Amino acid sequence: MRTKKPPKKEFESNKWLIENYDGNPPEGMLEIKASISHSILISRCTKTTFRVVGKANAISLDNCTQVSLVIDSLVSSVDVIKSPKFEMQVLGTLPTIMLDQVDGAALYLSRESLGTEVFTSKCTGVNINLPGQSDDDDYVERALPEQIKSVVRDGVVVSEIVEHAG
Repeated sequence: MRTKKPPKKEFESNKWLIENYDGNPPEGMLEIKASISHSILISRCTKTTFRVVGKANAISLDNCTQVSLVIDSLVSSVDVIKSPKFEMQVLGTLPTIMLDQVDGAALYLSRESLGTEVFTSKCTGVNINLPGQSDDDDYVERALPEQIKSVVRDGVVVSEIVEHAG
């Protein structure tokens, strides 16, 4: 059994390193003030909500469970690896989200981030929540496909989403 390490939040050069948080601090969310040159690594955290204020370069989330992330905007991407029950809300813009080995994710996009590209690998239960037609409307939830069928046609591999009728 691993020894529980103390939580750490430190800034070095242009990188934030945040690790070992278990639960939210008394003030609620754990806030990270970032600028365009900053990258953020969040690892081994549980049941914690992070709020990234400002426009950061990139965020990596690794080996976290039940972590929520609220971000203003990013220049590059959010990478999420081996982090079940992950939630993220984008308030501004975000070009790319990459999910690897994520089981259960809810992504909330803003109107400004509707052009975001989402890449998944070995993921299940990933839903994207899109803003309604007007600001007064509720978000609309859409599931990302989990099953892909690949066949060889005329010497070329063709892959398509498996749709279940029922």
